[in-house]
Amino acid sequence: MKLLTDGSVEGIKTRQDGSVVFTLATQELDAESVGRLFSFRNKYVKCLLSDTNVTKIEEELIDGEQIVNGKKTKSSAQRLRNVLFLVNKASGGDEDSFDKFYKSEMERIIEHYKSKIE
Repeated sequence: MKLLTDGSVEGIKTRQDGSVVFTLATQELDAESVGRLFSFRNKYVKCLLSDTNVTKIEEELIDGEQIVNGKKTKSSAQRLRNVLFLVNKASGGDEDSFDKFYKSEMERIIEHYKSKIE
């Protein structure tokens, strides 16, 4: 289900967990659009805010982003970074030491795969 509408952002606030809530006000909507809008309630949705016209290519790019089980999926690189973060933490590392740990682990992984092509 899709709904493309315009409006103005009337309010923005942050939550304690770092998420952001924004209020979007539209002009009057016809009954069908209102029905589609209500069908999105309590669902994880994609949203594009733009102060210019939305192009067909932008629509296709947004459609291309995958949502699984109500959340945007993480790339393999993001998943690897998260796993490395947990490995660093489990071995007694902290957030400050993670960047150094991450760079060294990525170098190790890169060198491993480079050796397979040389």
